[in-house]
Amino acid sequence: MGHQKLTKHEAEKLITPVADDEATAEERRAFFAFIEKDAEIRRKYQSIKNIKKLMRTRCPCSNAPPSLHQTVKRLIQESRKGGSLF
Repeated sequence: MGHQKLTKHEAEKLITPVADDEATAEERRAFFAFIEKDAEIRRKYQSIKNIKKLMRTRCPCSNAPPSLHQTVKRLIQESRKGGSLF
């Protein structure tokens, strides 16, 4: 991406990575510079942020049961030994 300006398509593809804090610092800078001037992409970004916030508050995460962790670990170990997963 370099220091070049983003196209609308590039900015749109960065909405989710930026919202999820998965974009690089350079991508974030370019994205936020872009949405300062593009209301459509800014609205889409805000919408995604709002949806993610709502999901975090209304749908809390829960941990998998220990038995599932053990099963997955066993299957991974078996697959490393050349065994079949199923």
